[in-house]
Amino acid sequence: MNQLFRSSHNLIFEGKTLEPVSLEHNMVGFCSRCNQDLISLAYHCTESKWLVSAHCRNEHLVLMCYDRQWSWQGDFDLQICTEKVTVSTIDREKLQAVFTQAEIRDMTACQQGLPYTRQNLYRARAKYEKFEKLFGIKIDV
Repeated sequence: MNQLFRSSHNLIFEGKTLEPVSLEHNMVGFCSRCNQDLISLAYHCTESKWLVSAHCRNEHLVLMCYDRQWSWQGDFDLQICTEKVTVSTIDREKLQAVFTQAEIRDMTACQQGLPYTRQNLYRARAKYEKFEKLFGIKIDV
């Protein structure tokens, strides 16, 4: 299955990770499931083809494949994935928008195997979903 990462828009296609060439949002066709407009999420390029990941208003996803001259080759299934990262690699400003300093400190300590306060970790875990919705980054401590 082809996968598009929510925050970076990197694409896993045929076992390779492709970085986006463009993140333009354009109308690129119609959804075959619901006939809504398909809007591009990201454009990717390989040696022999262009790949356009797109979605409709009903969140149906499709990976559209074109040759280098932009002749349509076919569509593939696509799923959105949320990247799992360590707390220490996330921008401090993003963390501070949702978590307290004590929660950030103890999430980092837990991931590093250091002593931490359980209550702070419990409070932080209750906010993981909110953080993922805001920034598209899944925290798994």
